Amino acid sequence: MPKDKVVLVSAILGGAGLARNHQESIDELNRLAETAEVEVVATFTQNLKKPHTATYLGKGKLKEIASAAKSRHARTLVFNNNLSPSQSRNISDSTKCNVVDRTELILDIFATHASSRQSKLQVELAQLEYAYTKLKQMWKHLSRIQGGIGFRGPGEKQIEVDRREIRRRIGVLKKKLDEIEVTAKTKRKKRKGLTSVSLVGYTNAGKSTLFNRLTKENRFVADQLFATLDSKASSFYSHKNENIMLSDTIGFIKDLPHRLVGSFRSTLLDVREADLLLHVVDVSQDNLFEQIQAVEDVLRELEVDEKNLLTVFNKTDLTSGNHFKFLKKKLLKEYPDCVFISAATGEGIQDLFAKIDHFIECRSRIHIVAIPTEMKKLVAYVYQNTEVVADDFDLDNDCYQIQLKAGFEELESIKKQIEKYQLMRYINS
Repeated sequence: MPKDKVVLVSAILGGAGLARNHQESIDELNRLAETAEVEVVATFTQNLKKPHTATYLGKGKLKEIASAAKSRHARTLVFNNNLSPSQSRNISDSTKCNVVDRTELILDIFATHASSRQSKLQVELAQLEYAYTKLKQMWKHLSRIQGGIGFRGPGEKQIEVDRREIRRRIGVLKKKLDEIEVTAKTKRKKRKGLTSVSLVGYTNAGKSTLFNRLTKENRFVADQLFATLDSKASSFYSHKNENIMLSDTIGFIKDLPHRLVGSFRSTLLDVREADLLLHVVDVSQDNLFEQIQAVEDVLRELEVDEKNLLTVFNKTDLTSGNHFKFLKKKLLKEYPDCVFISAATGEGIQDLFAKIDHFIECRSRIHIVAIPTEMKKLVAYVYQNTEVVADDFDLDNDCYQIQLKAGFEELESIKKQIEKYQLMRYINS
C-alpha cells in the first residue's frame, strides 16, 4: 500500500530567536511522521508573535500550504502545534485538507503500537478524553435531533448526545483499567522483598535495549519512537547476587499530552513504586538537555521527582572525539553520580552494576536520624518512604530517634530538611 502523503506545518512562537530549538522540534515531528508510516512531501514554518485566533497561521501562508499540498497530492496537514477545534475546522475549510495536530499524531502512533489489552484500553481512553475537549466547536450547526412523536419539547443537541456517549464509554474504560490495575497490584505484592528498579527516559533512548542487556531477554526493540507501550518486568542478579526486579516503561516525549500520562497511570505504577529509577539518556542527541528536562517534567507530574534516581547516559558507541570528551566532562560536573554506557555493545555495564550494588548497600545499612518533634510532616514522610527498623522518643532533646533503611537520595533529602529547620530555628531564636 502506498503511504499517505502529508505536509508538516509548524509555527515558531515568540520570534525567530528560537530557530535552533525549533529545528530540533521539526526534526522530532519528522520522526513522529516516520513512525506513523506516512510520507512527508513538504515542510512549512512561520514566525509568529502569537497564533491567529481563527486559523493559527496567516491567510497568505495557508494559501501557500494549500497550493503545495494540492501539487504534491497530499491530503493531510500535520501541525507541530496543538490546535483548537475551530482552528482545525477553519484550516481544513481553507486548504481542503485533513488537519491533524501534534497530540492527535502521537495518539495515532499509540493506537498503532498498542498490542496488549491494557495498552489498547489506555489509548482509547486518551483518544476519547481528547475528543471530548474538542466537541464544543466541531459542529458547524448544532441541529436538534430526536424530534417527533414521543420526543416533543426542546429536543437534544447532537453535541450533547455525543458527549453523553463519550462519557459513558470513558466510564466503561476506566472500570476495565481499574480491574487490570488490581490484578497488577496483586502481582507486585508477590515481588515484595525484591529491590525494584524501573527504566525511564525519552522515547528511543535505548531503554528496551538496556532491559534486554541486563535481563538477558530478547524483547522487541526498534529504532523508532514509542516502540514500547506496555510495561514489562523481569528479574536479574547484581554482581553481589542480589535479586532485582527490573521494569521497562513507555518512553516520554517533549510536550507529552497530559491525557496520555493520565491514561497510562496504571502502566506507570512501576515507576511510582520503584526503589530506584534509572533515567536513560541518549548521549548522542544534540538536544539531550531538553530531553532530560522533558522526562523530569513528566516525573514531576507523576509525583516521583524526589525518588532515588541514577542518570544513565546511553549510546556512547554513537559519539566520540573531542566533542564527546568536552560533553562528558560537563555532564560529570552536573550529574556526578551518573554512568556512561552503551546498552548495544555492553560498554560501561560493569560500572552500572557497581552503582546499583552501591544503592542496595546504602539501602540495607541502618541509619539513625533525630527529627525534632515539630517536624511531623517529615516524620510521616519517613514512615511512608523508608523502612523504619526502630523508633524512640528522646525527651531530653525533644526529638524522635528513628533507625531506618533508605536510599542515598531519600537519606540526603531527610538530612537537608532537618538542617534547614535547625538553621531557621537558630536564626529566629
